[in-house]
Order: sequence, then C-alpha cells, then structure tokens
Amino acid sequence: MRRYLKFGLLCTAFVASAQAVAAPQHLPAVDNLGGVATLWRITFYDDTVNAHTQWATQDICFVQGPVQGSNTTGLWYSTTYNRWIGRYRQEGDQVMMTGDFWKGPGNDAINWEITVTDREGFGHWEEWVEDGAYGTWLAKGNTKLVKLGRCAWQPPLVINLPELERLMLEQSDLAPLRYREDGSQAYPGDPKQLPATPHNGCLFRFHHDWL
Repeated sequence: MRRYLKFGLLCTAFVASAQAVAAPQHLPAVDNLGGVATLWRITFYDDTVNAHTQWATQDICFVQGPVQGSNTTGLWYSTTYNRWIGRYRQEGDQVMMTGDFWKGPGNDAINWEITVTDREGFGHWEEWVEDGAYGTWLAKGNTKLVKLGRCAWQPPLVINLPELERLMLEQSDLAPLRYREDGSQAYPGDPKQLPATPHNGCLFRFHHDWL
C-alpha cells in the first residue's frame, strides 16, 4: 500500500510539474490581443569567431496574439529597420521568432530565452537570403535582448488578427531603410550598416521613391 501511495504521489508531482512547464510564464507582450506593445532591443554577436564580435543592434516591437494550447503567439516588427517583420511563439521562457526582410528574400530565425528578471533574454540569431537552393547564410550568431518598455505605437484595445497584421505592416514601413557606406542595402544584423539618420533613412527613401 505504501509503495502504491508513493508511486501515486510521484505521478501527481510529475503531472503538476509538466503543466507548470507548459504554461506560458513570461511574455514579451503581456496583455491580450491588441494590448500593450512592448519594445525590446536586440544585439547580434558573431558566432563564427571565438571573440563573438558585436555586430548590429535593432529595436523590435512585440504584440501578443492568440494563445494556442501551451503556446502564446504574436507578431513583431522593427522600429529601426524598414519592413523587418515576423511572427513569434512562446512557451514558458522560450521564444521562437521567424522574420522576413527585403520584402521576402531575407529571412531570420531567432530563438532565445527570457531570464528570471523578465527584462533580458539570450539565445541565437540566424540570418540568410533565399537563392532557390540552400540559401546564402549572412549571419550566424548569439544574441542578447533587453526590454526597453512600451512601444511608441500602441494597437487598439479591441482588434482582430488580420487588422492587427495590417496595422503593424504599416508601422514597419515607417522605419528607415538601412544602408552600407558603399550605398548597398544592409541586412538587419549587418555590422557594416550606417546609423539610421534622415539622410540614409526615411528622407532618402522618399527621395528614392520619387525618382
């Protein structure tokens, strides 16, 4: 009888532990769909050298979407890099992000873990461009994220997902285009990109489109 009781207690503890791990704990955007949009700063560190040289830093705005089972899902866009957008899902402290830049050819996979402070995260950031075959790897690195607070733009309190996607796409278009010194377009993690200024960002984009 004592052995059965002990086994039952162990099973109960295991189930409770599994449920605790599966439940979302710390969210980049902690409110419901259309709630507070939160701003994080992400920095790339090159994994191809032992020194892990620091490359680019960008700001990302997260907005929570629907909960699907043990996953929280949502959308994100960059406020510092034009049309860099994507989706994320979160389970517990683990956050998995996918994203696009250059309106499709450029891709990102960012997997990171929120720390116990809820204001920092660490993980890996991969960036590549589609070429019809294996793809061209642009960046393989570690990453650090720091929570800055609320985004300047906030979504409506009540909104459906397609409308939220449309509004966030509009916001992502307001971010500056980023270039290298030679005039070529930089990718989000690019260590050679120039700082975002009116001359190489929004004003340049307006002039370029006008021409």
